Amino acid sequence: MRRTIVLILTMMLSIIVSQPVAAQSDMVAAGLKWILGQQQADGSFAGFGPGDTADAIVALVAGGEQPPASALNYLAGQAASYGTSSAGATAKVILAVVAAGRDPLNFGGVNLARQLGTTYDPATGQYGADVYGHALALLAIKAMGVQPPAPAIERLIGLQLRDGGWSFDGAAATGSDTNTTSLAVMALSGYARAGDALTAARNYLRGQQNPDGGFPYSQTSAFGNASDANSTAAVIQAILALGEDPNANPWRQGEATPLKALIAFQNQSGAFRYQNAMPDDNALATYQAIPAVAGRTLPVRTVTIPAAQTLIASAINLPTTGGETVPILALVALTGMALLVVGLWLRREPVRQG
Repeated sequence: MRRTIVLILTMMLSIIVSQPVAAQSDMVAAGLKWILGQQQADGSFAGFGPGDTADAIVALVAGGEQPPASALNYLAGQAASYGTSSAGATAKVILAVVAAGRDPLNFGGVNLARQLGTTYDPATGQYGADVYGHALALLAIKAMGVQPPAPAIERLIGLQLRDGGWSFDGAAATGSDTNTTSLAVMALSGYARAGDALTAARNYLRGQQNPDGGFPYSQTSAFGNASDANSTAAVIQAILALGEDPNANPWRQGEATPLKALIAFQNQSGAFRYQNAMPDDNALATYQAIPAVAGRTLPVRTVTIPAAQTLIASAINLPTTGGETVPILALVALTGMALLVVGLWLRREPVRQG
């Protein structure tokens, strides 16, 4: 009798749990269908440029859909222009290329890993000109399954502001925002030395949550603090990267949760609106929302490309097997000392007559 009761309770729990999961799957499917309908004649996806096509490809893969070959062909045609325009652009293309199962070392005739390496400044440890691009670069490196230069991780940690967040450009005057902070959290997750920074970032994000469960760009934004789909999706991905459940405490606000708030932005068409005050279908909001609803953080796919390790920065700054950096000058000095010792030993060794 007891076994029967346990079995019934287990079945009931299974049904309760499976219902929201099934609902999320339906919402992802509807979103993917809408995204596919946004593809243009040249293979690109609706938006403001090639970066949006990269985002759409990532969203499709996150939702379980193979991107159209024409979309990848379009992006390959942009690799030598958009793909080399900034660290963030290069990183976006890498994330899309790896997600789609293509080779980032030869995409559209461009070695994207080498290109990313050209944006690295060993003097600062930063990729590109801003925090957002730097965090994207670290995510692209994760996608390729190699280790970033140790100073690059320390740089991102060092750019964290006192409130626990990050600003787009790294300046305190700009102020922290949820989007840059979420990207930084995804970039730093998995690195033990980033533990304190991630804890502070988590506290910052919790302080940005609205009563409806969603998130704004920033509570202090000049454009208001209403929740929006893009920011809510970004924070959900950060929560997932922290190993937490966006439907559970401490992210639950009564019955409201970040995931419920995001799902509420989906229109009948399958697309997501940016905010309730802007009810039209929004391509960028949809590209960002789908991975979050699907429970995927960045990068959505990771492969191991050993050859990328020496390309993402100069050999001087890359970690050794032990995780520390060995300056090339130190290696030269050690080699010179060894040769000197050998020379002295040979001078002292008696000459043998044949």
